[in-house]
Amino acid sequence: FGIDRLLTSNTYSSAYPLHDPAEPPSTVNERYTLYQNWARFSYFYKEQPLDLIKDYFGEKIGIYFVFLGFYTEMLLIAAVVGLACLIYGILLMDSNQTRSDCDPASLFLLRIALAILGLLFF
Repeated sequence: FGIDRLLTSNTYSSAYPLHDPAEPPSTVNERYTLYQNWARFSYFYKEQPLDLIKDYFGEKIGIYFVFLGFYTEMLLIAAVVGLACLIYGILLMDSNQTRSDCDPASLFLLRIALAILGLLFF
């Protein structure tokens, strides 16, 4: 099973490990430092050690993790706003506010505005 089977079936022509071989924990290296300070689920709320990531994986992978951290933070903000809107909608579900919001006069103006935007931009 695994990589040996893929090599014997000529699916892969060769394979080699991406990381250094495992060393005793008493030896401090970049890989072990990243494992201790970054690659654990309990560290999800802490800032990423970007310099260590860049030194170990290279600049391109380091930039990817910078982007990934920024993207995750922005998604967290969007998730909080979405959750607030959901709770607001659930709390006001029994009120009949939508009937006054969707009266025919306001829908007519909305249709005109959408038609103008459609003609101008599409």
